Amino acid sequence: MEIRLFKIDEITLLMESIHRIWAKNHILSVDEQLVRFMFYDNPNRKLLTDDDHLTFVGAWIDGKVVGLLGAMPFEFNDCGKKGLAITLANWIVDPDYRDSGAGLALLDFVQAFNPNIILAMGLSEEAARLYKLMRWSFIEDIPRWIGLNNKVLTIQAILNGNEQPLRYVDSLKVLEVDSSLRCFEIASLQEEEWEQFNNSFFAKGSIGIKRDFQFINWRYFKHPTFNYRKFVCKDSSGITGLLIVRIELIQSKYKIGRIVEFIAKNQDSAVKLANELVALDSEILFYDFYCYSSISSWGLEAIGFKRTFTSEEDLFMLPTRFQPIDYLNTKLMTAMYISDKQTYRLNHIADQLWYITKGDADQDRPN
Repeated sequence: MEIRLFKIDEITLLMESIHRIWAKNHILSVDEQLVRFMFYDNPNRKLLTDDDHLTFVGAWIDGKVVGLLGAMPFEFNDCGKKGLAITLANWIVDPDYRDSGAGLALLDFVQAFNPNIILAMGLSEEAARLYKLMRWSFIEDIPRWIGLNNKVLTIQAILNGNEQPLRYVDSLKVLEVDSSLRCFEIASLQEEEWEQFNNSFFAKGSIGIKRDFQFINWRYFKHPTFNYRKFVCKDSSGITGLLIVRIELIQSKYKIGRIVEFIAKNQDSAVKLANELVALDSEILFYDFYCYSSISSWGLEAIGFKRTFTSEEDLFMLPTRFQPIDYLNTKLMTAMYISDKQTYRLNHIADQLWYITKGDADQDRPN
């Protein structure tokens, strides 16, 4: 068995293997531009390999690809200290080779890079059982906040007229902010300004993928498919907050908003940024935001966002998948490997420090 990274000139083979082993006509089997964006154009690729390889691992037996594991490298931030983070995608082995040991060999290959953390997001129940058996840290459900931009139409269009799941959620309302702050949409981000904000504030008080200019610019400003709407908040000293949201068309006629970044330095900035969502587009039914941090959603909650509540009596508030609508699977299950060298530094209970969103992995991508 051979375990190695795919070469860049094997990208067609990789896409064909995803189609054959993972899922027929999966987006990564038909969109070469997206494959390159995720596993080659990533500016942190150099942390794992050279210009001749993708950051996608394959397992070969007798010259045949029998297993796959995508690995996206990023700089890891631990309250200002640097490290290596890797997020996973498409971990699978051909059913005919499940007893070959290829699955663990693929994962061992990634772990050999000695990352501080490995993040696997959006797990199926089957995959979740594997990560639990390996004793990875497990998050049953990444917290999700929802904000109703048009409650009546959301109930009609998404819940078939059943208002029960949203009975305690009101429509969003703008809050007045008495300050000199300015919030506005941007087409580009000024590197010096962002690095000043990130280094002096956000990086020092958070744990997760490093939100430096390199990451933000690649992930949201250079995406080959999605058009993200980007907003900054500023005062006389510079940037005080960032909001990034993607408008998604569902059922060919309705709009929803997917928030992927919400970072604010203080209460005023948080509310000022959140207000931008209310004015963004009156046709948006609702917004959602998946984030592990317990503090990053503060401004969203101030204007009316609620964290989703699930129980046996309230199985869901709003579905998360719409191609087609899936009322059963609303969880974003996540597993995380934390290296021995990092374990003593990281406290899962301190969730106000952890900042993990869908933008960290492959969860915010075309279906």
